[in-house]
Amino acid sequence: MTPAAFALVLALAPAAASTSTSGQVSWDSAAKAARAAVERAGLAHPGQQTRAELAGAAGLGRADVVHVLEDMVAACNATSCPALAQEPATGHLLDTLGEIGLPADAPVLLRLEAIGIYSAERSLEAILTRAMADAVPKARCAPPTRTEVAAARLALADFAVLRRHGGVLRGEAPTSAELDDLAYFFAAVTDAGPVVGGAVEASPGSPLTPAAPDPENDRLAAAASDARARGDVLGLVQNGRAYLARLGFPGPLQGSAESHWAWGGARYSYVFRDLALGAELLGDPALAGELYRRADPGGGMCGTSVSYRWSEQVRGAIRSAERAGDCRVAVPERLLDVDGPRDMVPKPAPDSMDYGPARLASAGFDVQRMYRGALLTAGRDAEPAELRAALERTPEPLRSAALARLGRRGSEAWEARVHAIEGLADVAGRAALTELGHILPDLADGPRQRALEAIGAVANRPSWDPCDPNEAGIYLGSFSSQWSRHVASLGERCDTALRLHESAPLARSLTQWLSDEDPGTREAAAVALGKIGHRDALPALRARQRDPYTPDGQRRCDEAGCRRFFPVREAVREAIATIRELSAQDARWRRNDRPR
Repeated sequence: MTPAAFALVLALAPAAASTSTSGQVSWDSAAKAARAAVERAGLAHPGQQTRAELAGAAGLGRADVVHVLEDMVAACNATSCPALAQEPATGHLLDTLGEIGLPADAPVLLRLEAIGIYSAERSLEAILTRAMADAVPKARCAPPTRTEVAAARLALADFAVLRRHGGVLRGEAPTSAELDDLAYFFAAVTDAGPVVGGAVEASPGSPLTPAAPDPENDRLAAAASDARARGDVLGLVQNGRAYLARLGFPGPLQGSAESHWAWGGARYSYVFRDLALGAELLGDPALAGELYRRADPGGGMCGTSVSYRWSEQVRGAIRSAERAGDCRVAVPERLLDVDGPRDMVPKPAPDSMDYGPARLASAGFDVQRMYRGALLTAGRDAEPAELRAALERTPEPLRSAALARLGRRGSEAWEARVHAIEGLADVAGRAALTELGHILPDLADGPRQRALEAIGAVANRPSWDPCDPNEAGIYLGSFSSQWSRHVASLGERCDTALRLHESAPLARSLTQWLSDEDPGTREAAAVALGKIGHRDALPALRARQRDPYTPDGQRRCDEAGCRRFFPVREAVREAIATIRELSAQDARWRRNDRPR
């Protein structure tokens, strides 16, 4: 252990008085001191200044903020904790600590989180993100060299791209230009870590068949959880490792020996995540990265919060790669752009504070080319039997080589892993409309539906004209508890918005998919046409108002009763209504048309 790491361990070890470094205080005095600190520094209304700048100008150091928060935690232990959550100064101080704190300040944040102050978790992640930013300048992050790309190209001689022919998927040799893009992508992800949440344990176990209780396992898992709640990072790591070791860690876990399952999955997955955080705080990014990738974000009987846990693990994997000194380990995770745009932040953070592909672009990677290369692996996330059947339709001499490659390397489903369809749509914008439209006939049903959705997202017509100075609009996008890859809309700004003469041919080109044999494709096409919002799509949409598809066993119920559910009809009806509403503005849009 290096001297710096040893110092960090000492800093994160539990203090003699674990609830506070400043002794017990009354809630009134603790809250009064917190309010005074916030008022003195002006933290409640930062304006254009950051809280870090305000705290520095007021002489409010991170040790002072930690001291005040520790006193509040100590007082909370003797009074009612809701008072701490309801005290406005708590949030202001936590936001400030997020901007100026260090990993050594984690203990107080963990204690706050344990008593229900969930903004402490946000503050801790901000601290860890800045620690990643500090490591970025020293990390290896160079795009693939010509030699690496050439070697990757040679290794793709047995790779088959899946395309549709007569409604059937089959493999075929990529073109020379496609090989170039594939080679660039494969060279860029050569050193990538395992898929986040994709680990296969020796026996994952099941909540339906839990093992008999094991008192020692229960004791160690409880000790790890209690250590986290007390802010004892060292205790968390020691007890967490001891618990996992009893299940086989660091080797594959015998999950069938697990006796405790939460709604969100196995107890060992929760310990994986806690131990990953502890390892990150103690300066062991290699272990942290392994654990963030290995934990299963789901695995329980309820899907609630799976996206949230997975996103946390992706960010942890990225931070761990940078702090271990190699950005290439996390190239696929950065291509996901898991946090989406940061346009709403008053003072945008530098690329080093971002979890998306901006870090790669600034280092010289051709991000659009990586998405194009990954896109050529679309359809490989199909069921194993379906993928093998498609490759068996590949003409010889490639057929035998492609099947042998499948046996050696697995599915190589990179498009699904990095969401290349949405990624290309997001970064290429207008150009992606043509590119994605061109490959729609080649794609399997699932990727085709996603491509239609991405086209609709890019071409989305807002309810106001962004080129009309007399109109003011706020583009809010959509919100969901389930993560989806963000796609920027051209309609957000006047200089990028599709004008009517541009959206008309795009809309007409997509109407053919309203008659596709796959109902999911028909539905996706209707949704996309509604977003594009051009009246030229109305005749084709009206022709599908009686679409016959209804899912087996599904019914739509409301206060009027239950009835059969026709998803394509509903999508068509909503698209028609949207286009009619938007068409009322066509005259104003034409007046504001500007040549490009």
